[in-house]
Amino acid sequence: LLRAGICHVGSGFTPGLVSVRHPGRGAGTATWVRCDMSDGLSGVGDDDVPVTKFEMGKVPLGKRSISELGFGTIAWGDVDRGFGVDFGKPMVEQAFREMVEGGVSLIDTAEVYGYKGMEHGESSEHLVGSFLDDLRERDPSRSVDCVAASKFFPVPWTNMLVGGGLRIGRQAVVDAARASSERLGRPVDLYQLHFPFPYFGGSDALCEGLAEAVDLGLVKSVGVCNFERAELEHFHGALGRLGVPLVSNQVKFNLLDRRVHTSGLLDTCREMGVTVLAYEPLEGGLLTGKYHNGQHIYGPAPTTMFSPEELVERRPIVNLCRFIGTFDGGKTTAQVALNYVMSKGAVPIPGCKNVAQARELLGSCGWRLSKTDVEVLDERMDYFEKQKTLAGKTESLSKEIQGPGSCW
Repeated sequence: LLRAGICHVGSGFTPGLVSVRHPGRGAGTATWVRCDMSDGLSGVGDDDVPVTKFEMGKVPLGKRSISELGFGTIAWGDVDRGFGVDFGKPMVEQAFREMVEGGVSLIDTAEVYGYKGMEHGESSEHLVGSFLDDLRERDPSRSVDCVAASKFFPVPWTNMLVGGGLRIGRQAVVDAARASSERLGRPVDLYQLHFPFPYFGGSDALCEGLAEAVDLGLVKSVGVCNFERAELEHFHGALGRLGVPLVSNQVKFNLLDRRVHTSGLLDTCREMGVTVLAYEPLEGGLLTGKYHNGQHIYGPAPTTMFSPEELVERRPIVNLCRFIGTFDGGKTTAQVALNYVMSKGAVPIPGCKNVAQARELLGSCGWRLSKTDVEVLDERMDYFEKQKTLAGKTESLSKEIQGPGSCW
């Protein structure tokens, strides 16, 4: 039995067909994967990435469940991120349909995403709301399964971006939740505090406002973003006393940035029953491999997001992901990186703007890296981090020895 697929590998491989045999599938069973050097969520056509059918895994979120993968919409409606020029409403609508019909139920947005398009009804929340309205007419049952997650921006002058009054006290939280609900055209399934901030009125006012938004039916559940352990424990207790469970903590987490794992925050969240949502799971696109295409011949691909030194430094990790993906049924670098996050118990929420991206993202679901694969990735990152720490200490010691008046 031959299955066609696509994989992308690092330097040292020759483009062509590679036969990957799978133990336990019987004699003569193999996957033929095409190995080329292109990679990285860059296509925009409907047929750039093959469609794969699989069983979407589920993760608890409070009293309900969500898909093991979500997707973010930070660029939707944002003219500064290319909306209206590089991509537009038809393209992101197609991406939305592809993701939702592929089984993804978590859609992450925020009141400030694409706020410049708000007056035209094309902010991120507006777009998500309109697509959910259309979905409700086409497929009511799937619409019910969708979790629209938005965020409250706690800075006092947020009204200069999204309208309304100054963000001060309990009522400002309720008013913002109502505005988000109206833009989405439904109650906010998951309403998150965007980041820790010394809110005017104090954390009690924040918690009371969130609890009232739940009581009024504007919000179904409450989460936070970027909370460390102490902040999480405090907020968890404060909301709990008001009868509102804290169900999620959205943090930056990916293979190249494992701080929430190494600090124990992931374990803390698990113990508290708080689901971890991981933003930037592909480290700004670095873990798609697109910035390393052809690096073994031509050097790093030009980018303003990462320095050439950063690209060279991280190349071994990207190539390792490519190598593992080759022998995991032809998975791409991005799919391996996303599956790593899932393997740690978090829900990755990468950005998605077109169908090709959606199909590649969906390919990260319905399977798991082996325990050995995860251990190899962690060991490589442990080594990388130790080397980086050692280099920093060496540089600091060198400066200290030389001193300001040194003749070295």
